[in-house]
Amino acid sequence: MIHKVFNLLRTTAVSQFKRKGVDYSTWIFSSSFNTKYNYNSKYLFEYVLKNEPGITPLYVINDDTLREKLKGQIGNKYFIETKSWKGINKVLNAGVWFTSAGLPVYGLGLNKQRMIINLWHGVPLKKIALMENSLDWWTSLYFKHIFSNNYTHILTTSENLVSTMQKSFGVPRETIKVWGQPRNDALFSQNSREKVLNEIYGQLPAYNKVVLYAPTFRENRGTKFFPFEDFTSTKLDNFLEDQKLLIFVRCHQSEMGSTTNKFGDRVKLINADRVEEIMDIINIFDLLITDYSSIFIDYLLTQKPVLFLPYDKEQYIGDRGFNFDYDSITPGPKPATFGSFQQEVIRLLENQLYYQAERQNANLFFNQIQEECSPEICTRIKEIVGMKRSKKE
Repeated sequence: MIHKVFNLLRTTAVSQFKRKGVDYSTWIFSSSFNTKYNYNSKYLFEYVLKNEPGITPLYVINDDTLREKLKGQIGNKYFIETKSWKGINKVLNAGVWFTSAGLPVYGLGLNKQRMIINLWHGVPLKKIALMENSLDWWTSLYFKHIFSNNYTHILTTSENLVSTMQKSFGVPRETIKVWGQPRNDALFSQNSREKVLNEIYGQLPAYNKVVLYAPTFRENRGTKFFPFEDFTSTKLDNFLEDQKLLIFVRCHQSEMGSTTNKFGDRVKLINADRVEEIMDIINIFDLLITDYSSIFIDYLLTQKPVLFLPYDKEQYIGDRGFNFDYDSITPGPKPATFGSFQQEVIRLLENQLYYQAERQNANLFFNQIQEECSPEICTRIKEIVGMKRSKKE
């Protein structure tokens, strides 16, 4: 919180000396804590870089090491910081900002001249922002005035989510736009499963199908992997060997130790050190296993099956809360024993019709945008910017 206050004070000071007017052909991108190259901001930034020659995209990275790495990979002129007065001024001079979390700089009334678009970073299955269970009044007040009031638009993926997003951010309904998530564009790209896995792991045991296991991180307690009383690692190893399956576990960095040595060579970690953005390759997997992560909603666009392991549902609901009835919007089996887990995995992989209708209904409910959305987002922004320019002229 302290660094945000300092940023607010610096931005306010720089604003006093800023020249009038902003450049609508310069688009700013930022994400978590202004230190991460991820989420929807990353995907839209890369789209603009490749497809919008009339736009200058600048991505805010305040992690010096990461910024230098990205400059080497993508280009020196596309990455900036907002720790200095010069960096803040660059952002303030831009007429369009995109963020997936927070803002590139903090201040009041920042959207009076600018378009500030919150792309967000997922479907709000759990309560978020102003709807969170544990939010205190001070944080709520700060969030509302520094973040919500500065957003020109907040994006989502379906009309069915507009009301939830409106309440979560405390904004008028017209602020919410159903324009989609740029990161989902990756789902419509062709990936070679064999090539992808070979580049990451090299030699792997022989397999027919691959499974992604992506449980939600629990802040105050560890995740129980394969949470069944009748589970043993030997049973799992035998099952995977018999079915020629590989399971790739995507867990929080702090939980890597609890999975690394527990299982055989058919269970592999696929954390950010191997694949920074799982959306880049999520369409190579034949089955997704999760619990409360909204990743399953993105995965529904692949039309592939999902299995759920909500072993601590009541406790998790008490901690975080849900915006929807969990059981009615999770289109897949929820086995309570390892024996039934094995049966359900086999059935999901062998029978395309199993839970297909439920998946289709959930997909239609959550994913109104079922094609690449980055081109349309850019078109809409340029149209609005064009109107702003016409009014000034």
